[in-house]
Amino acid sequence: MLLTLFIVAIVMIFATGLYCILVTRNMIRVLIALEVMIKAVTLLLALAGSQTNQMALAQSFIITLIIVEVVITAIGAGISIAVYRHNGTLDLRELTKIKG
Repeated sequence: MLLTLFIVAIVMIFATGLYCILVTRNMIRVLIALEVMIKAVTLLLALAGSQTNQMALAQSFIITLIIVEVVITAIGAGISIAVYRHNGTLDLRELTKIKG
């Protein structure tokens, strides 16, 4: 029963992040939604490690995922700052108007 509750919570957290990515047009909100989705995957890895009695392997995957998450966030924040400086807005619809 408790395992099912954890799985439902993880799926709801992931769905919340996915919904936010699909609905919003602000780059910062998209980054936050991506962070929420990655946190759901982190929880899923921890749950899988505890259920299979391989917590050491799960912890190594979680640490790797956290490092990748930080890199993605830093790059996304840098791109967001550059877009704001260039366009004056963080609206993703404005990026389609950019001509290279």
